[in-house]
Amino acid sequence: MRQHLALLAAALVLPSCRKEESASPAAPPLPPSTSTALVLEHHVDGAQLAFDTISYVNEAGHAFSVTRLEYYVSEIILRGADCCGTPDHVIPGPFYINGTMSNRFELGTLPAGEYTGATLLLGLPASLNVTGALPNTMSNVNMAWPDMMGGGYHFMKFEGHFLNGTTPTGYAMHIGRNENLPVCDMPQSFALHGQAGTLTLRFNLNEVFRDPHTYDLPSGSYSMGSMMLMGLLKDNCANAFTISHQPA
Repeated sequence: MRQHLALLAAALVLPSCRKEESASPAAPPLPPSTSTALVLEHHVDGAQLAFDTISYVNEAGHAFSVTRLEYYVSEIILRGADCCGTPDHVIPGPFYINGTMSNRFELGTLPAGEYTGATLLLGLPASLNVTGALPNTMSNVNMAWPDMMGGGYHFMKFEGHFLNGTTPTGYAMHIGRNENLPVCDMPQSFALHGQAGTLTLRFNLNEVFRDPHTYDLPSGSYSMGSMMLMGLLKDNCANAFTISHQPA
């Protein structure tokens, strides 16, 4: 008898529980993401960068490889179009870039508008180009510029080998010191619509050797310590990047 009463009680309670569960309000749908990712890509005149192979040819006709590529990007200024009332937008950075890694950074939501292009610093602004100004990470420590040469940080380390005649010879294109900070112009226009997407910066390494100075690796294979050579590289890097935006 007791068992029958228990089953009857359960039968009366269970429908009541199911009713309460079905009455719970459904969770509201998540709003769509509007975040933009910044991605850095590297190529040599359109060929995707591959490390440790002498398979590229620069403007002076020297075959070369890339064994190391590290640099900073900072103060990316998106130029707003006057015609559309879009103000400039600054992405301060800095971003440490290593060519052997995936270089992707979340920027959050960028202002919608029409943009006529952008500029960036290939390196660090003077306020950060001071020894100890950046967090004490292994990457930043390895980018330190010697105190006896002025301190601060390398803006770029671009290293590899080139064929000097038939002899593989090392090179190191290092840039540092405020006087040699490259300001890179990217005149490609794009639009942002307040939606998720990707802002892609592409670095053509052959531009480092091309314009306005045809860089001669045999006569300047190590730039660090030469203000003249770093000045040539600064000029050449000014048009080494392009920018584009891809909606998600």
